[in-house]
Amino acid sequence: MQKTTVFLIDDDIDDQEIFSFILSDAYPQAECVFADDGLYAIQQLQNVSFNPHIIFIDINMPRLNGLEILKEIKKVKRLSDTPVFMYSTSNEKAIVEASKKLGATGFIKKHIDTDIAKQEFQSIIAKLKL
Repeated sequence: MQKTTVFLIDDDIDDQEIFSFILSDAYPQAECVFADDGLYAIQQLQNVSFNPHIIFIDINMPRLNGLEILKEIKKVKRLSDTPVFMYSTSNEKAIVEASKKLGATGFIKKHIDTDIAKQEFQSIIAKLKL
């Protein structure tokens, strides 16, 4: 069975671990790849051999925030059909709308309850038919 590459861009190592744990429970064939910095993420995505199946981006990060990273991702032609979800502790209406305007596929709030997060991931995976 082929692995599904899931790319998480998040500067918080704890959030990366939680994400990986929940995702592996929700979707065992997922392989998580992480970037803890927006500039590093952009460098990874410019490598033509790196083609994640789905991308999750934290909003609040130093150097490049999630919206800035989303803008850069949308400039990469080979990633134009790659689903990109914003993944943040805040789901302020203005941020959600700005994300969608920039081309985000969706917006997920980080949940303390891992069961809720697992259900959201499973829902996304089902909709995307990964």
